[in-house]
Order: sequence, then C-alpha cells, then structure tokens
Amino acid sequence: MIPFSYAIVDDLGEVIRKHRWSVKEAKWFTENNPNATVVKLDKPKEVKEAKEAKEVKEDLFQLVGGCLF
Repeated sequence: MIPFSYAIVDDLGEVIRKHRWSVKEAKWFTENNPNATVVKLDKPKEVKEAKEAKEVKEDLFQLVGGCLF
C-alpha cells in the first residue's frame, strides 16, 4: 500500500486527515485552500523494521527451533 505523504492539520497541530498526494496535488490544494495547513509527512521506515523482525525471528528459531518439532 502506498504510504500517506501529506496531512491536513488544525490550529493545534493535530492531524485532521491524511492524503496520498503528489507534490503537484498538494500545491494545488494549498493554492485553492489558503486557510488549510498542509504538512509533508515523513516516509515510514518499514523496510528496516521488517528486516530487523526477520532477523529476530531467525535468531529465535535457531535458539528454540529443535524444541518446536
């Protein structure tokens, strides 16, 4: 799934809604809605977390793999 790239926030900085916009779409929205505050979201680092989870799973299997069968 494509991650969210932009969010509309309120005056307190709370996220109202997240969007999967390109740079052009975000620019168009901000030009047509000058009162709205749009922020760019950081890209998630799922790849690194997935790699670490895989390594932990492999380490765990090496430790107790024989006990499972």
